[in-house]
Formats: sequence, C-alpha cells, structure tokens
Amino acid sequence: MKVVCDFSVTSARHRPVGTSVAWFEPWKSPTSNTVPGLVLDFSNGTYGTGGATGTLASTLVFNRSSDATRIDSTGAIEVLGPNAARIEHDANTLASIGLLLEATRTNKFTQSATPVVQTISVGTVPHVLSFYGTGTITLSGAHSATLVGGGAYPSRSELAFTPIAGDLTLTLTGSISSPQLEEGDAASSYVPTLVSSAVREDDIATVPLGSWFNTAEGTLVFEGSMDSAAANDRIIEIDSGASTTRMSILWNTVLGKPQFQVWEAGVLQAAIAPSGYSINPAVPFRVSIAYKANDFGVSLNGGAVVADISGALATGLSTMRLGRSVSGAQGLMLAESLVYYPTRLSDAEVQALSA
Repeated sequence: MKVVCDFSVTSARHRPVGTSVAWFEPWKSPTSNTVPGLVLDFSNGTYGTGGATGTLASTLVFNRSSDATRIDSTGAIEVLGPNAARIEHDANTLASIGLLLEATRTNKFTQSATPVVQTISVGTVPHVLSFYGTGTITLSGAHSATLVGGGAYPSRSELAFTPIAGDLTLTLTGSISSPQLEEGDAASSYVPTLVSSAVREDDIATVPLGSWFNTAEGTLVFEGSMDSAAANDRIIEIDSGASTTRMSILWNTVLGKPQFQVWEAGVLQAAIAPSGYSINPAVPFRVSIAYKANDFGVSLNGGAVVADISGALATGLSTMRLGRSVSGAQGLMLAESLVYYPTRLSDAEVQALSA
C-alpha cells in the first residue's frame, strides 16, 4: 500500500483549518452587530481603526516630556522614559488594568530612594503625602499630623491635608519607602527624586480622526476611573483644535459623575448628565454617549439613557483626546477601554453598552 501526502504550500493553504473570527468581533454592538470604527482596549492590548487591527503606537499618538513610573507585569515599579505610554498593572494579580493618564505633578520629597528627615516649603493649597512601608511620618510646622504606614509595597498609605504657608517638617521613623509629597487631593504615580524635587509632566494621548469617524452621527463607550478630577477635567474630548467647538465627556464635581457636552462655535448645544448615583474616586465606571443632530444621549453604568433632542452637531472636528482637553484640563485617570461606533445606536444599545 502506498500513502501519498501533499505538503506543498499551494495545497496546504487551501485546506480548511477552522472558522476564522474577526479581531473586532468581541466589540461589535450587542443588538445591531455594528462594527466599531475605533477600538482602544488598553486592558487586553487590542487596538484598531476602520476594521483594521493595529498596535498602540499606530493607533494612539502619545507624548510626555519626562520620565514616569508604572507598575509593570511583574508587579514592580518601573521607570519609563519620555513619550512612553504607561500600561498599568495590578500589583497583586499582575493583570493589565489600563492606560495611566496623569496631569503634571511634582514630588517635593527629596532623596526618595533613601529618605531622611527634611523641611519643605509649602503653600496654602491641598497636598497629599504618601509612602510604602510600616513606619511613620510625623508632620510639624505648617501642618500637624501623623501618617502611619499600613504595610510594605504594594500597600500605600496616604494623607490629604491643606497646610498653612510656611515650612513643613517631615520626621521619619521605621520603614519608609518611596515617600511622595505633592500638591493635589490624591496621590499620583511615584515620582523618584534625588537631591531636589522632580516633576512628572502631563500625559498627552490623542487620536487623529480619520475615515473611520462619522461626523454626522456616532456612539462612544468609555470604561475607566478617575483618581482625582477638578471641575470640567476631561475624560474624552473630540474637538476642532479649539474649546469653542467640541464634544466632551467631562467631570462634573457638583454631581460627582461624568457629563456630556456639545459646543458649536462657542454656543452650548447639549449638556446632559446621566442618571444614577455619584461615583467615588478610583471606582471604575462605564459611560456611553451617542450623537446626531437633535438626538444626543448618555448612559452611565447601565442606567436609562438621558436624552437631549435639540441641538446642532459640532463641526470641523479633527482630534480625539483622552483624559485631557485642548486647553489642558486634566486630572488623574486610568483608561481601561474606549470603543467608537460610526452610527447613532439605539437607546437600548447605548444603555446596554454602558452596563
């Protein structure tokens, strides 16, 4: 008996090898199966536009003019150089959890690798002190308080306070690692220092709009969290290069949740906040927005769509910005994913996508 086997390339490539599934299949809309125009899934590392898969670098334009740290896939604090996007990881599970986007912060605590007692000049603005370890930092002078460490890395202890203007003395006892004193109401990622303070500059993430973007209608879904945000700090903004013409998901500090706004030529066309309760800092949320002339909608965490049925669309849009406005309004944000559909999906789908 003779057995003949054909191993030629021509023969092999025509043989069925199983069903092929498009890369964007998991992100198609739940009812109409609409194919997304843009996928930025930072947690799972999937990126693409217009039905074509890509890399993070080919999909997102990222800039930062300084070094910055992240928690890497081994659970360690890693320093990345300028213009390197920071995909953050959970220090305990080691899972990838999203893209870290932070405003400028300065660590005033010097010699952070080998910390010693020091006195720092501060102003009457909110500050936050943080460190890893089981030791204690005692504050005196411009503010009196004690921060007791809750454990070794990755357990980080924080103290938010507003000092009087003057000299703040920080006295250290016990195990203290990576101390940081910065202006703000919540600790940002660790900024290593040597003999003087050090600055981590803004993370600037943008996506140039292309043929995948529909100026007449669309739906966008964002998932992530805000560690710290002031009034009107942006979550997502799509603009013309000027704040007078834009669509934005911004942080409403009064409501404690996102708000959807549309501006055209300096005139507010829509301003709608989703239903539901306020969101605490660092708690993940999912918000979806939909736009079409005289047909805007927003849903948060599976809540009913809140609509605005009058208003013109923003025109001349050119850039999508993550975690930042064209004028620089930016907080501390972790972006898990962003998906855009080039059509105004039904309210039922908009609600389902935010759940």
